[in-house]
Amino acid sequence: MPAMVARSYLGLLAPEQDFERLRAYRDQLLTMAQAYRPGGAEYMALSRAVMALDEAAGIVMNKPSFYQSRLHKTT
Repeated sequence: MPAMVARSYLGLLAPEQDFERLRAYRDQLLTMAQAYRPGGAEYMALSRAVMALDEAAGIVMNKPSFYQSRLHKTT
């Protein structure tokens, strides 16, 4: 049986800046989704990517509403 190893986790040094850099990516996904029928496979795939990014930002920074877009709101 392998020995237990203590690990430390520091996390991101500047998570707000890191997620802010992804804002343009998120907005582009939302723009792309508008080209498809709401509820269609393509629209849903793009929406899931947006929701995953929203959830990651919310969990990492404990800010569920970090991304507030006039185009789309997932929270």
